[in-house]
Amino acid sequence: MRIIEKLQRSFRGRRSAKAFCIGYNKTGTTTMEQMLRDFGYRMPGQGMQETAVVEQLFQGNYEPLQALCRDYDAFQDMPFSQGVTYAVVDAMFPGSKFILTVRESNAWFDSLTRFHLNTILKTAGVERLEDFNEQSFKDKEVYLHRNYSYNVMRRHAVRVIGDEVHYDWSLVYDKEHRIERYEQRNRDIIEYFRERPGQLLVIDLTNERDNSRVVDFLGLPQTFVGALPHLNKSR
Repeated sequence: MRIIEKLQRSFRGRRSAKAFCIGYNKTGTTTMEQMLRDFGYRMPGQGMQETAVVEQLFQGNYEPLQALCRDYDAFQDMPFSQGVTYAVVDAMFPGSKFILTVRESNAWFDSLTRFHLNTILKTAGVERLEDFNEQSFKDKEVYLHRNYSYNVMRRHAVRVIGDEVHYDWSLVYDKEHRIERYEQRNRDIIEYFRERPGQLLVIDLTNERDNSRVVDFLGLPQTFVGALPHLNKSR
């Protein structure tokens, strides 16, 4: 253990590229977080990260995001797990490494909804997905602060008709709709990095025996190769 810790401290001082885990929530992002922390990467706390940047980013203010990323080495979850934040931080920090965690689409959706039913939906008093609607989160402090979850979920309710934006809250937990968006985002990311394959690792952690592909991708010493941590399972 002391040898590994010494290697981590030594390597931390030489690390220049930042690492962004940009897979959607419930694709093994918490496992990736623990892995990166074990490697010695400095990462922000999740609550602080979301409070500092998410709503500002959604409003088009990128300064808090840039300030956060300057202070740490690696990142995962919101806002890096959704939208095109990967393209924003790629422009801010050229040469960074991006890890797209994926999993089979139906398993991903089932894990996401199961997790939400046990967390934010339970806090909001929603016991079944069919009972969820706009009022479930509106004006409520479900997570972090009042209307935070409402504003996040509102982005999943968007439907564009012609040139107009409409909100259909039945889309938030519509399986076909969410899987379509999940798969399209993964395709967009792969296409975005098509000419720079050395900067993107696409990985399904459920198919990995150990962390060797991540270690190799990040250019870490082989002494870091080991078993995968398995955290934050929905069941």
